[in-house]
Amino acid sequence: MTPEEWLANFETKIADVREKAEQFRVGLEAAGTTVASPDGAIRVGVAPNGSLTDLQLADSALAGKSGAKLAEEILKLARKAQRGAAVNVAAAFEPLGGNSEAMHMVTGYVPPEEPEEPAAPEPIRERRLWQHEEPETPPPPPPVRRPPRPARDDDDDFGDTTFLRRD
Repeated sequence: MTPEEWLANFETKIADVREKAEQFRVGLEAAGTTVASPDGAIRVGVAPNGSLTDLQLADSALAGKSGAKLAEEILKLARKAQRGAAVNVAAAFEPLGGNSEAMHMVTGYVPPEEPEEPAAPEPIRERRLWQHEEPETPPPPPPVRRPPRPARDDDDDFGDTTFLRRD
């Protein structure tokens, strides 16, 4: 290989690395993620590094929920968005990193996917005309409170003496 061929080969490699670095820069800028709750009442946005950049709560997000339930939902969405951003960063780095140790390091920080909670199905009650339905059992009646017994008033008791005791 002549010095000119080596230099041309080296310049081609540098141009390739520059192109991949530019693709990585563009991919990294777009790696942030926004995730919304199923009803769209809560939206959480994160930057490529996982930091919170946006939080939007519709008035309906507050209706009928405790503060703890709302906080749990927000944190769950934030974790989901952070994982999405980490996956996007890894995908942007892949052309540069390939199957290198650096790529394994980047993908090693991708949080595990959280299991999705299945929506509770609504119970379906079928009514058939020929089918006898047992009525739902009513709740048991409340316990009966009896009034306290009045203090016993014996007129025959004249003191603390008893005929069974010897003095």
